[in-house]
Amino acid sequence: MSRSPAQLFDLDAVLRTTMIRHVEYHAVLESTNTTALELLSPLLDNSPSLVLTAEQTAGRGQKGNVWWSSGGALTCSIVIDPVTLPLSPEQRALLSLVSGLAVRDAVSEFVTDRTVAVKWPNDVYVGNHKICGILAEQHSVDGRQGLIIGIGINVNNSLQQAPVEIRMRATSMFDLLNRSFDVTAVLISVLTHLERRFKQAGQQLVSFLAEANHRHLLNGQQVIVKVGESLVTGQCMGIDDKGNLVIRDKGQVHRLSSGVVVNWHTIAVQPFY
Repeated sequence: MSRSPAQLFDLDAVLRTTMIRHVEYHAVLESTNTTALELLSPLLDNSPSLVLTAEQTAGRGQKGNVWWSSGGALTCSIVIDPVTLPLSPEQRALLSLVSGLAVRDAVSEFVTDRTVAVKWPNDVYVGNHKICGILAEQHSVDGRQGLIIGIGINVNNSLQQAPVEIRMRATSMFDLLNRSFDVTAVLISVLTHLERRFKQAGQQLVSFLAEANHRHLLNGQQVIVKVGESLVTGQCMGIDDKGNLVIRDKGQVHRLSSGVVVNWHTIAVQPFY
């Protein structure tokens, strides 16, 4: 029997078992990040807050890209007052990496027989297929700073209905295991791991970076990264303590704070970082 959108999430369980203090729920939204920005001031008053929807129609990705989603995907945004985080202002550059590793942890709890990895700066992959996109933003309102972490995970949606170019490079939990999942359980897992990874990054940065690099899809691979209008090509050596992607090209080392990885492939060289 199908369920209405309002029944998809147990909001009481989310509030009872996670760090979230307030949930802004809408059955349909264009973008949870856009709604979070529009309501930033009151959401910050109840930080950490959650903007949640059963269906997102115009999600935003990195560099203004559109995030394709359909009914059954888990799409939400977490709004956080940065002063409450165990991260220094400099460590906030790790926001996307922290979020990606937390989602990786959560997906791994449900997809136990596959390799789940993070891909710098803001994606989660199962094998060579993307299963989650993350958009972390910082905005100010009324003299206060606010962090918005938008997360879109392909949970119960099937990518068989997606455009062909998306089907070739993306997957969902449903498509991987041919069954549906409790989206509330997935959401609670993501939020629980996110709180844990924030604490680890702030208090045990060395161990956090070691785990992030161990779970990083690109380490040791030959990559092409688009930075503005330029391309940087070389071997990925890992992610440094500022969240930069480290690329070595013919003895020259590049540390990239932003960019889009447009291609990668395995080379027979062991990475070091």
